[in-house]
Amino acid sequence: MTEKLYYKNAYTESFEARVISSFEENGRFVAVLDRTAFFPEEGGQYSDTGTINGHRVDKVIEKDGIIYHYTYVLLEENSVAYGKIEFADRYEKMQSHTAEHILSGLIHKKYGLDNVGFHLGADDVTLDVSAPLSREQLFEIEKLANEAVYANVRVDTVFTSKDELLGMTYRSKLDITENVRIVNIGDYDSCACCAPHVNFTGEIGLIVILDFEKLRGGMRIHIAAGRRAYRIYRNYYENLSKISHALSVPRQECAEAVDKMLSDFEETKYKYKNARALYFEREADLVNSTDGNLILCFEDATQEEMRIVANKITNKVGKILVLLSGTDGNYKYLLSSVAVDLRAEVKNINAALSGRGGGSSSMVQGSFFSTIDEIKAYFI
Repeated sequence: MTEKLYYKNAYTESFEARVISSFEENGRFVAVLDRTAFFPEEGGQYSDTGTINGHRVDKVIEKDGIIYHYTYVLLEENSVAYGKIEFADRYEKMQSHTAEHILSGLIHKKYGLDNVGFHLGADDVTLDVSAPLSREQLFEIEKLANEAVYANVRVDTVFTSKDELLGMTYRSKLDITENVRIVNIGDYDSCACCAPHVNFTGEIGLIVILDFEKLRGGMRIHIAAGRRAYRIYRNYYENLSKISHALSVPRQECAEAVDKMLSDFEETKYKYKNARALYFEREADLVNSTDGNLILCFEDATQEEMRIVANKITNKVGKILVLLSGTDGNYKYLLSSVAVDLRAEVKNINAALSGRGGGSSSMVQGSFFSTIDEIKAYFI
């Protein structure tokens, strides 16, 4: 079994090891070492990355206590391997995972809810709890979690025997009883976990709840901590500053300014819609009566606006009123008539003009994928 150096010291960045085996698998090379500081895909988070003998390691997995390093070179068995992990990424995961313990522990203590899922990805960190919480409850948990950060509590880990576990209270998603690793964070949490964590809660720096949604009777909570939280804050701040500049208001007044802008936009959109409706009504008033078919073409009329025209002038047309909106090859159409059964005719019309659509006996709507000359040749 591989000796796991990250259990002895989560802050180990480089190490020496002996190559137990190295082999090819699906076009990649896999190395097994007698000891490693690389944490594998486990505990809800992706594996560490780094190098072995200067060659990239981008995937690490564990099976039956043996850790497999996926790299791009075949190593010589029994040779010395020099490993180096990308510690900045490892440290961010340590901050995030410790933050998740604090949040889950507080939620369990305060509301009796269980953590039923955890994901620590490159771009998102989520924890799932067994029942929904309100926005106010979540933000209270966030406040308490940051108080735990400010307290700079020691984070201890200990391997326990089956007998020792009997007298302990701790969280665990799995029913395990042998060689269990318990992570203790003061009075905030005690949880079975295999991942590396920071030594003191103060190293987390900041814990924030970014978003949340109900999920399968429970709730998924999106979080950020440490350096990730700082980067997200910086991005949010820069975007808020751009909005502030665009609206010419202080940053703290952006939400109110955006609400006003949206309200003004809705009012303007309403006035614009009414103005267009009035325009199409006046256009319809200018149309003279005809005994045959009549074609009217607009550049950008909506189906609703074409219905305004149809309601005004269908009675002026002896056969079929053809209203079009668009350009050659892509017309929206509305056909209306008081004399022709359009439901019976629309199939032939669509077949002749590469169209699709339907409706009632007095009005049909759809699209023509034909030119205006082809449409005129059919109806006139």
